[in-house]
Amino acid sequence: MAGVIQTTVRRSMPASLLVRVRHRSPGLASGLVGGALAAGLGLAVFTVLVMLLWVSSPYPDSGPGGALHVAAALWLLAHGAELVRVDTLSGVPAPMGVLPLLLAVVPVWLLHRAARDTAEGGARDNAPLMPGRIAWAGVVLGYLAVAAPAALYAAGGALRPSWTSAVVHVPLVAVAAAGAGVWTAYGRPSGPLEQVLGAVLPRGVRHLVLG
Repeated sequence: MAGVIQTTVRRSMPASLLVRVRHRSPGLASGLVGGALAAGLGLAVFTVLVMLLWVSSPYPDSGPGGALHVAAALWLLAHGAELVRVDTLSGVPAPMGVLPLLLAVVPVWLLHRAARDTAEGGARDNAPLMPGRIAWAGVVLGYLAVAAPAALYAAGGALRPSWTSAVVHVPLVAVAAAGAGVWTAYGRPSGPLEQVLGAVLPRGVRHLVLG
């Protein structure tokens, strides 16, 4: 009987801890889930497209595993990361860094939507918006938590990400797109935009840009 009670207590402890975390920082927990879902949906879109091309190809070069590696690599390419093709005729790895703009729309839109929905989650039932920094940080961390294993998986394929480029571009896209989503949820106030532009533009140019 004591063993059953101890087992029940042990099983209930992780659930109770998760409830406490969500209760204390609902914005962060929602952001983590939203960011992870945004990354997962983006990977799913690229996977479906690559698998359709692989199935319709009369002479595929590799099996399903190779197609999945290509899908993960193209998802990283959509963030601006440079890819390196190791299977070349000369035997010398060749970089592939040309980014089709259409590919970038998918991760940017998903990140923007996830951050906006997370920040607006607290606005239901006349409640205030969730703190922007918490919602933004949660989405970025959740997104990168999925992006890291995806990059490791893509490294085993014929198209491999350049680690320096991936480490720079993927977090940069996540930070910028999630920040734009939170900014949209708060009604696009001019204050944060003026602060950002003020750090990089002269005062006269800044007022000209902001109208």
